[in-house]
Amino acid sequence: MLDICNAFCINDAEYKELHEAFGKLCWHAAHDLKKKNTRNNYIDDVEDINQNLTIDLMRAGSYTKRQIYIEKCLELANKYAKDSTVISIIKELENLWSNRTRHGANRQKFGPTQENILDKIVLNIVPEKERPNKQDKLKIDGKFFSYCKTIIWNGQKSMGRKITRERSIRNGMVSLSEFDYLGSK
Repeated sequence: MLDICNAFCINDAEYKELHEAFGKLCWHAAHDLKKKNTRNNYIDDVEDINQNLTIDLMRAGSYTKRQIYIEKCLELANKYAKDSTVISIIKELENLWSNRTRHGANRQKFGPTQENILDKIVLNIVPEKERPNKQDKLKIDGKFFSYCKTIIWNGQKSMGRKITRERSIRNGMVSLSEFDYLGSK
């Protein structure tokens, strides 16, 4: 996960775009979560929740940039491949990419190794002018917009489940001002 965020990083201009598009929604989700958990002794601030949601958005942007890059690499590799061995490798990589979300015991994964193989194939067979760039600008279109909304609400629900699970732990907590009143003599 950290490798993807480093390889397909979000620059300042993209962060500003994300913040303009989704900043108010993150704040709303953070306030909503804080309001729903007032009785659970939840001690995190709204700012902390907002920062976690913003980090989730940046991660979503990195994953989207990776997806666009890999799909473009596969398309160009298919276009320029001539050798039968390279074509079979590309077909296998396409199969792994298309089945990357399949669950089960024999779960297939398109990971860093497969991405490195694809990068080397693209470097060898695709002309330099047509090669995709990992640092291409993030496109915020309708599909990405709905994806980010889903990320924000799923992040909020995930934090809410964590708050509910840890409620019994927080119920036994005592603040320093309460400690003086309860136990010191």
